Amino acid sequence: MLVELARVNTISNNLANSDTVGYKRSQTVIRGFPEALLYRLRNRESPLPLGPISTGAYVDEVVTLNIPGNYIPSSNPLDIAIKNGFLVVDTPLGERFTKNGQLAINSDGYLVTSDGYIVLGTRGPIRIQQGGNIVFSNAGEVIVDGQVVDTLRIVSPQGGDAIEKIGENLVNFIPQPVQPEIEQYALELSNVNTIREMVELISAYRAYEANQKVVQAEDGITDRLLSDLGRFA
Repeated sequence: MLVELARVNTISNNLANSDTVGYKRSQTVIRGFPEALLYRLRNRESPLPLGPISTGAYVDEVVTLNIPGNYIPSSNPLDIAIKNGFLVVDTPLGERFTKNGQLAINSDGYLVTSDGYIVLGTRGPIRIQQGGNIVFSNAGEVIVDGQVVDTLRIVSPQGGDAIEKIGENLVNFIPQPVQPEIEQYALELSNVNTIREMVELISAYRAYEANQKVVQAEDGITDRLLSDLGRFA
């Protein structure tokens, strides 16, 4: 029941973020405890093996699936799709990474994500003059009024390193720099398939209810057994 509850929580979070730009789907990895072999013992006969029985399951980990989502066009020049990695942003915890390409310019003139985190380039925080004509080249160059201001820092997980979600559409991993591949006037949607998630959510609920009924049935048997033993004692 605890395993299915964890599945429900993970799937619910995926569904809640199905419209979040750049969100990466999470998946629960379940492992089974070692099976136990049951024997029938009768008088002095040799034990007769009846077969294995499961001893339960547990949540091994919740992994983030770094699979690209669909790309959609946008009319905002500050919207970009990062096709081969993650943006590097400055946070109170240090440098973190995001696929959120919905950018803006804050009151101090810095390029920021929709959550307010400053986007970092190869020279540090990217500052842009208000009112300038902004172009993002395919190679990640930030061009304002024909002048290259900086180049976006794009990184990917080193050696297939696992991605750790830390909230607010941010992730953490061991980064390695990659050559940027940027598309302006586009956004990457989440990689959540809502139909599949709904099917899995229904499956998790049904599995939870089935386990719950088994527990209730065993409680009923135990209660009756204790009641009968008390009556004959």
